[in-house]
Amino acid sequence: MTRRKVIVMVLVVALVISGAIVSFLQDQHRDGDGDVAGLPTGTVEAIADCPYGDASCILGQGIERALQGGNVDAVMEFGAPRFYICPGPVDPDAPSPLCDGTGPDEGRRGYPVAQLNGEASVVDADALRATLQAFVDAVQPGATDDIGSGELKLYAFSCTQAAFPVQNVSCAREGIILSAILTRGAETRRELLVFWARGGFQGRTLPFTELWQGAVLAEEADVLFKTGGTLPELGEVHVIDQSLRR
Repeated sequence: MTRRKVIVMVLVVALVISGAIVSFLQDQHRDGDGDVAGLPTGTVEAIADCPYGDASCILGQGIERALQGGNVDAVMEFGAPRFYICPGPVDPDAPSPLCDGTGPDEGRRGYPVAQLNGEASVVDADALRATLQAFVDAVQPGATDDIGSGELKLYAFSCTQAAFPVQNVSCAREGIILSAILTRGAETRRELLVFWARGGFQGRTLPFTELWQGAVLAEEADVLFKTGGTLPELGEVHVIDQSLRR
């Protein structure tokens, strides 16, 4: 057997194994009836153009609907925390504050949370829930700006990592981009709330595993809300045509 054939066979085996692992993880997130845990059970408003597949649109719209209703607990049902092995209290590289006060090799589950163009941390589910609740409580739906109303709304999807050809989706790491006008203290401004989800095999999309938030920069507003395009941290941005929503 030639070296080229051996390499091809190794790559094929690796892809098959990767597919099996992803499928297993997806099955682990299913409830006893075989439905994806956390997905909305009622009617979800449809988007006519889903840039990265219908599954991701359903996930994004389910998060949007839950947040608009102030139901942060429902949003948490869409999440899947990552598992971390904490190295110990003296390690400066330990996921913080998730691993604060832990001993060596203690396992904890958490979510990376980052400020756009700022610092990042890893928090547990309760802290993430509090972060989302604080965002929802600060929304000013009656306010307006050049983008539109202050209502919390799904505006765009983004992609930072293309999927493998064997995956039945086009994006392996997808950003679900929502925005609203918030009042925090004496300041009122438009902010982003970005949920990161992983595209799976067979057209499935795994729940979100990461959250970003932060102010909308003036130089990025057109790409985020009008034209679409590429941004350094968010990747390729696809703006939703709100007129196509029904």
